[in-house]
Amino acid sequence: MTAQPARQPNIPPWRLVALALYPVLIYLSLHFQQPALRSACLPLLALLLLGLFPSWPARALVMTIALALAAVALFLPGLALWPPGLIFVGLAVWFATTLRPGQTPVIERFAVLVHARNGTVAPSGATGWLWHWTLAWAVVLATIGAIALYLAWYDLSAAWLAWVVIAAPAIMLATLWSELLLRRRRFPDETHPGLFRFLIDVVRIQPRHVAR
Repeated sequence: MTAQPARQPNIPPWRLVALALYPVLIYLSLHFQQPALRSACLPLLALLLLGLFPSWPARALVMTIALALAAVALFLPGLALWPPGLIFVGLAVWFATTLRPGQTPVIERFAVLVHARNGTVAPSGATGWLWHWTLAWAVVLATIGAIALYLAWYDLSAAWLAWVVIAAPAIMLATLWSELLLRRRRFPDETHPGLFRFLIDVVRIQPRHVAR
């Protein structure tokens, strides 16, 4: 009997709440003209990153750093705009490093986990496809991050909010959708999920499982 792949736990709901509250606080700081409100964004962002650190000492260190930066951001509100851009650029660098020989591209790791959840396997001959889409995502993430950092550097809060909250998710969604549509044409004999099901499968994957 073939052993079934272990199902990975879902992302905790409180982490999704933290993700939603981050842009809300930026908006409130703009609406009420209270830049100091942005300082609360940094601990919220740290909550999103805790999934990358399985040990409690590491998580405590991340939260301590976030709280210290939040204290600084009370006097330098623009500091709260920098993390998303840095995270996007950092992700782009990570994606790019997995393209080296001997490494498993990030998108291939996602594919393995998604297929494991659904009890299926990736199409034969998909290695090159997954490698090139990892490269494409590295470019997309680097572009999003670079523009976010540019807007943060000049403290263009309203433009930054529109870019990070509206434009960046729309670009990533369009990239996911494009990959799915092109994959259906590239592998017509395989069973492919709908876009909504595909998004749910991706969102449920914990960051530390992809980082392995």
